[in-house]
Amino acid sequence: MTKAEMIDRIANDASISKAAAKAALEAFIEMCREEVKADRPFRVAGLGTFVMRESKARKGVNPATGEPIDIKAQKRMAFKMSSVVKDMLN
Repeated sequence: MTKAEMIDRIANDASISKAAAKAALEAFIEMCREEVKADRPFRVAGLGTFVMRESKARKGVNPATGEPIDIKAQKRMAFKMSSVVKDMLN
């Protein structure tokens, strides 16, 4: 689902304008980014939790040349599904 499709769906399901739906979705996304960047888990009840994780430095291979490369440690956003979502999928 694209962002535009989400906006349409939110506007339709909540009976609000597309502009209001877009503003709400963008505020939600920004709030999630800020919380995770500040290294605070961002929980969405019934969906899951967004958290910051740090990957370790590792060796890799450049797919274009086949040469070995060093990949730096990085911070990444991760998502852990809630038990409600896990049960729904299984």
